[in-house]
Amino acid sequence: MIYLDVLLLVNFALALLFLLGAGLLSGQSCTPLRLIAGGGTAALSSLALLLPALPGPLAFLYKAATAALTLWLAYGWHGGRNFGQLAVWYGLLNLLLAGAVLLPGARTNNFSCYLPLSPGVLLSSAAILYMILQFVLHFLGRATLQTRPARLTLAAGDTRLSVSALRDTGFSVQEPLSGRTVVLVRYSPLRAQLSGPLRAYLDAEFSGQAPLPPPELGVRLVPCTTVAGRCILPAVPARELTVRARTHDETYSNLYAAFCDTPPPPGGWTLLMGG
Repeated sequence: MIYLDVLLLVNFALALLFLLGAGLLSGQSCTPLRLIAGGGTAALSSLALLLPALPGPLAFLYKAATAALTLWLAYGWHGGRNFGQLAVWYGLLNLLLAGAVLLPGARTNNFSCYLPLSPGVLLSSAAILYMILQFVLHFLGRATLQTRPARLTLAAGDTRLSVSALRDTGFSVQEPLSGRTVVLVRYSPLRAQLSGPLRAYLDAEFSGQAPLPPPELGVRLVPCTTVAGRCILPAVPARELTVRARTHDETYSNLYAAFCDTPPPPGGWTLLMGG
């Protein structure tokens, strides 16, 4: 006999531990509210165990879609590579626990598994697994989003910005008319470094006034697709981006710098560049 309240509660607690573990291993973090949202979604998705058996491909698609939704609610979208790392670790942690405690009498349906163990044993097993991860990472070091100090030189007024650059191979945007590569710049932390005309234009733009840009700025509107939908970002020509590396500096030229006004992201980057 399966008790619905126990099934939901246990899967909610397990999902929280697995989400935290995946974040530890991939160097990402989430807020408590997002973590609860992800855990709740994972718990509800476990109700597939009680549904009639679905065809194999449909059951797998359901499992993959609900897992992706769980991760997105918990951690958001910060590029395909980061999301892929989360998904791999989340899946492996689920498989590890299932393989470690799988016993005769376990029930499976629609790629969901019900183990004939008490909630205390299941939660203790997951908690021990999470503590092992904490112990190992304490000595090996935690994965982190690697930002590097960099200097971005804008064409208008030869303005030089000191930025923290993050490379994400999942980020790829081009200015549609010229085909030049676009880097994404967070406006708020760099506002004081910008020239007066550009700062005044972006202030008006991000306050919803939709002003006409001064011609000398060379502003282009760049379409960008995100998980939240499509948007148009103001971009200006950039002469050069120099990223400090361990052995030698990396220099990129003929870019566009698109500005966005977003909350502080994981890793604290102020400039996002592609692969």
